[in-house]
Amino acid sequence: MDLFPGYCIDTNALIDLWRRRYAPDVFRSLWKNLENLISQGRLIAPREVLNELEKYGDKNDELLKWVKQHKEMFKDLDDDQLNQVRDILKHFPTLVDTNKTTPEADPFVIALAMSKGWMVITSEQPANLTANPSARPKIPNVCEHFNTKCIYELLEFFREEKWVF
Repeated sequence: MDLFPGYCIDTNALIDLWRRRYAPDVFRSLWKNLENLISQGRLIAPREVLNELEKYGDKNDELLKWVKQHKEMFKDLDDDQLNQVRDILKHFPTLVDTNKTTPEADPFVIALAMSKGWMVITSEQPANLTANPSARPKIPNVCEHFNTKCIYELLEFFREEKWVF
């Protein structure tokens, strides 16, 4: 466990932050705060998040340009973390779509956060697996199973950091 809490961010949270809710041309101080977390090593993501952004973005994508300026946030997983990915997929085989050619980042995000004792930041809402056991699980469901804190409301993340805008 690290002295200061850190965060492992999912692709959809970055997209929500940039494109849907907190555009950097309006929320400049928020993006400066995120950059500070990255430079402190407290905001990270597995390399698979970058791969997803590259696959679904285009060369003029401003979010993709921004993340490439902050490549230090993207981490390769070690053997222990890859074993955690296998364990996650053993318990939740429908977390990912096995027909996709690019690996989905979700289990990698969770494994990286678990290995550091950090929180996951996602925009996914938990699936109601009690009412619909055949529903596809979401990141918050998996995090709950593995006792990993998960923030799925971006405002909760800002409050966690005590940011005021």
